Amino acid sequence: MKKKGDNNFRGLDKSLRIQRIIDTATELFHKKGYRSTTLEDVAKEIGITKAALYHYVSSKENLLSIIYIKALESIFKNTNKIAEMNLPPDEKMRLIISNHVKDISIKSLSILSVFFAEENQLSLADFKGIQNEKKKYNQILEKIIEEGIEQGLFRDSDPKLQTYGILGTCNWIYKWYKAGYTPYTPDQITDHIINLLERGYLAPESTAGRTAEEKQIERIMKKERGGKKKALNELREQCRILINLIDNIENGNR
Repeated sequence: MKKKGDNNFRGLDKSLRIQRIIDTATELFHKKGYRSTTLEDVAKEIGITKAALYHYVSSKENLLSIIYIKALESIFKNTNKIAEMNLPPDEKMRLIISNHVKDISIKSLSILSVFFAEENQLSLADFKGIQNEKKKYNQILEKIIEEGIEQGLFRDSDPKLQTYGILGTCNWIYKWYKAGYTPYTPDQITDHIINLLERGYLAPESTAGRTAEEKQIERIMKKERGGKKKALNELREQCRILINLIDNIENGNR
């Protein structure tokens, strides 16, 4: 007896059938965990029998290995192209961070989650292979950082440690981003992360020594709501308060 969805699955080209299996297994591994998911669960979700599933994968371990291969393809898909572009190191790094945040961490969130959570379920050979591929990715960023340091575009630092920091920031997104619930768009997240990585979280040196009054005036001038008229009115009120304060001090000293 055919299961619900079986006809739809069988009507797909073989490559699309395999992709359906990978996508379904990835979502189940992401939601339930690798250990708690069985091949029967995968087959049931697709709408085929477990026996039919064995025509495409030999075991659950084999299916996990295929998922890792697909994850690596996703990770390297655009990164190699960016690294080979004739661009300054800082522009390359921005493109790589943008690609990692939007196309790897957010767009492929489920597969990235499985990628980091289930490494210990791989065979020893597959595990070593994955580690080698991760090193290759790190080396791409390290090379760009080294070039940026040589050209005076990046601050002198340890390229390997910088790479760990950048990737750690980008990769952790899969832990907190929830499509449809996170109140930030992928573009907003990307811009914020790039700004944070390039400038840090401290105020620029030019504003570090300013008084509270000067900072208050600057904040008023930067306000977008209400436009210039509102900003000018607030400045006038600040000036009035200061003038009154000066008059009171002068009168008190007479």
